[in-house]
Amino acid sequence: MKKLTIAALVTSSLFAANASATILSVSSGTSSAGFSGQITPAPGLVTDAAVTNQAQQGFNEQQLVSLAADLAVDGGTIAQGTNVASHMIFLNKATSESGVLSHIGVEWMFDGNILGVMSDSGGTLEAASNALLGAAGTTYPGAFGARGMEGSDSYTIDGDKLTVTMRVTQPGDWIRVITDVPEPASMALFGLGLMGLGFSRRRKNHA
Repeated sequence: MKKLTIAALVTSSLFAANASATILSVSSGTSSAGFSGQITPAPGLVTDAAVTNQAQQGFNEQQLVSLAADLAVDGGTIAQGTNVASHMIFLNKATSESGVLSHIGVEWMFDGNILGVMSDSGGTLEAASNALLGAAGTTYPGAFGARGMEGSDSYTIDGDKLTVTMRVTQPGDWIRVITDVPEPASMALFGLGLMGLGFSRRRKNHA
């Protein structure tokens, strides 16, 4: 019985440790304001006037969502049934500040492969997925003009790395990044294998 309990605990621990795909790190030079990128907790409100910064910042949103329908992202969809995690990256200077705030070539690393990004200029993809993917306790706005990327803003995806360039006036830039997470079914099968091993050893010990 002891070995079965240990197997179950190991399975539970492995699942808990792998059922997320958080932001691991951010690496960059400084922004035009002289600040570096940063991982932050999810704020309580993510409207243009409420949250401002001087360099790109990112926070984790929902960490284990099984899609009940296809999810629209830039240039396509992520298939129904996929298990995903969500994250937001933004650059948003205060309304009172004039000029352009830029942060170029910022590298964001995730604990999961990037499946897609929502960066359309009007923020419609983000707005459509807030109820499903938004961080618990955070209030999100609806879509509005220039919430996403435009002009010389850009990003590139390389597996679990996203490289982002943002240049903002008003409003700022907000993009949602969708990554994969381990399949619960795979973890369950692994757990069954561990329990089977426990049964086998227990029977040998009592033979």
